[in-house]
Amino acid sequence: MIQIPKDKDIVLLTKSKFLSHDVSIQILNSKQTEVLVQGFNFTENQLFVDCDEDCFLEISPKHTNFTKQLLWEDGNLVMNKEKLDSLLKSMPLLSPFLAQDTTGKDLMLAWGKKESLLHAIETGNGTYFSRSRNGKWVKGEESGHFQKLKQIYVHSEPFFVQYVTDQIGAACHTGYYSCFFRELGQNENVSFVYSNKVGE
Repeated sequence: MIQIPKDKDIVLLTKSKFLSHDVSIQILNSKQTEVLVQGFNFTENQLFVDCDEDCFLEISPKHTNFTKQLLWEDGNLVMNKEKLDSLLKSMPLLSPFLAQDTTGKDLMLAWGKKESLLHAIETGNGTYFSRSRNGKWVKGEESGHFQKLKQIYVHSEPFFVQYVTDQIGAACHTGYYSCFFRELGQNENVSFVYSNKVGE
């Protein structure tokens, strides 16, 4: 049984296969999310939920709507400065930031600001904005579970940032490698993706 938060934006990630860097995003409210889960086609597709139950990962083999631009790779800015400046000016105040590992496995979904993206570009570390602490959050600063970035992509409609990273240790604060450690099934069935937490 999961509890969809009533007071948060819910993010839906959609991919055609589990291990893929091609992904799209929709922002839903709690009611739309409830409708999605209740009417979900578990026969043809898969549905995973993250640790906070405010992000869902849908694997839908027929989904093809993917667009992304490479911004940064292996320490080098790929996008030209004029385009980057334009991107930063138009970037929403708060945006989804998705981290995936190099195999295409989704690790976590958090939120970030322009400053988060700039810090990631400058340092090569997965960087977000912590709404609870109201400040910059570099993944791993406290836990040691850093994200050493390989690529940064940006998407539009809606805008979101996609990190491809070498994940050190667990991406999830619960100790699992990925925040998407539960798969949903019919009749509110929930199964665990990983048999162990990292280090067990």
